[in-house]
Amino acid sequence: MNKLQLLAILVLAFVLCSVGINKKKQYKDGVFTGESRSKYNHEPYWGQATIEIKDDKIISMTFKIVDKEKNEVFGPDYEQHYKDIPTYIQQCRNEVKGIQAYSEKYLKTKDIDKVDAISGATWSYNFFRDAINITLEQARNK
Repeated sequence: MNKLQLLAILVLAFVLCSVGINKKKQYKDGVFTGESRSKYNHEPYWGQATIEIKDDKIISMTFKIVDKEKNEVFGPDYEQHYKDIPTYIQQCRNEVKGIQAYSEKYLKTKDIDKVDAISGATWSYNFFRDAINITLEQARNK
């Protein structure tokens, strides 16, 4: 190996090391919370996401939908408000399953674009997607 090749290898190694060392973190460390009404401005519901980030990695995440009019978290017991309307009861159940599925999928993939809407649970998906994006924007290093 001649001196020119050796010099080229050393320069390349230096550049590659510098890029790794100086790489700016995408997110700040900490716990970030965001909320969104998504496109449902006529309803009292808000999607709320909380994400914990450490060393540019999402280490935990929670998501819930809150009825701010009733001051109540949308969950398995929420269907009590529709005890005489079977269609709404089923819709509540679908949305609760969606909330759980979206959270699990997101924690596995750490990529909102890999979380697909579930048929019958689009309402919760829209809250989920918007709240996650708002929360990540708050955590982003600018």
